[in-house]
Amino acid sequence: MNVTDLINRGVFGEPAFLLGMVAFIGLILIKAEFHEVISGTVKTMVGYILLQVGATAAGASLSNLTLMIQEGFQVIGIIPHNEAITALVQINYGQEVAIMMLIGMVGHFLIARFTPIKYIFLSGHHILFMSSVITSVLMTSILTPTLNYVVGGGVLALSLSLAPAISQPFVRKTVGNDQIAIAHFNSIGYVLSGTVAKLFKPPKQPLTMPKSLQKLEPLMHDHILMISFFSFMLFFISSLFVGPAMMQELFSGRNFFIFSVIQAMWFTAGMYVILTGVRMMLSEIVPAFKGIAERWIPHAIPALDAPILFTYAPYAAIFGFFISFFAGLVSMFVMASMQFTIIIPGVIPHFFAGGAAGVIAYKIGGGKGLVVSTALHGVLITVLPLFLLGFMSELGFMRTTYGDSDLNIIGILLGWLLQ
Repeated sequence: MNVTDLINRGVFGEPAFLLGMVAFIGLILIKAEFHEVISGTVKTMVGYILLQVGATAAGASLSNLTLMIQEGFQVIGIIPHNEAITALVQINYGQEVAIMMLIGMVGHFLIARFTPIKYIFLSGHHILFMSSVITSVLMTSILTPTLNYVVGGGVLALSLSLAPAISQPFVRKTVGNDQIAIAHFNSIGYVLSGTVAKLFKPPKQPLTMPKSLQKLEPLMHDHILMISFFSFMLFFISSLFVGPAMMQELFSGRNFFIFSVIQAMWFTAGMYVILTGVRMMLSEIVPAFKGIAERWIPHAIPALDAPILFTYAPYAAIFGFFISFFAGLVSMFVMASMQFTIIIPGVIPHFFAGGAAGVIAYKIGGGKGLVVSTALHGVLITVLPLFLLGFMSELGFMRTTYGDSDLNIIGILLGWLLQ
């Protein structure tokens, strides 16, 4: 196995393994019993795998929804999809991405060890996304290979350290403490949502139904039922725009109503598995991480992926996704009317980033804050990719791009500075 494979497919390429090693080392440092070390390590890895399984299940149904929107509204454009664009960059510049990841991670740990910025970024796939953004922009510059690695590694290290720090004031208000931070490159989106939400009053009680529907109040306490209902409505309304005949053509002759029901169930099952995995992972990784922090990086805070926020307000996460996505659709039509390049809102970025933004906004600014903040968030992550495209056009990435706010902003700023 060469160095590239070791980095890409080894520790940094397998977030579950990375988190498992963190738990293993941390539990040993706090002198846990042997069975506790093994149990904590395995449960941490299984928890993250559950998160991935849930994300895959939810993502499969959301990919179908994206296709339905393209056909229903008859638009052709660029769909933000982090995994797809990263795969394209890997094909062309896999070795460069791997080396920048290594330099960036070393720099990130040094920043945590010797500066007041004590966050440890533990979301491996987002490290890969940011490395790919930086590489794709730098490869079109006139810098030497050595300078590319130095500049790229430095930018990555700063991004890994600053992204959790920027969003932490709002994450702290959401979760109530500093035990965890967010390792998701949408920190600018979360700052926007939290800042706007502060203009409104915080919620006095959890989300409830209108008085006219209070008889259905008990249903609101069933997370699975409510997620199923709202996701079904999203699929069903989209299928009406597509039409029964086209739905059958797109999805192997399936009835549009039954297809909407099944896709809603897939999405709901994915959400349930995500929430289960997050709870399992947090129950093991947080205590274990304290052992590492106390020994090597005093007062360090683990930064984990955005879905960890979903458990703090599941309904707000769902509403945040829907509102952010709807704002993205409105932005798409505005772009079309102005004859701009059309960015078709990527359902997956809006689901994860919009959902987390919704939780933050609701915890800080209540229902009104949730609506206004996530709407602006949806516009932000739909419009930003327009400005990144110019710095990536030479690479030929014309049908997909990056979806989260930080990925776009870092790429835009780096490209502008290089010019």
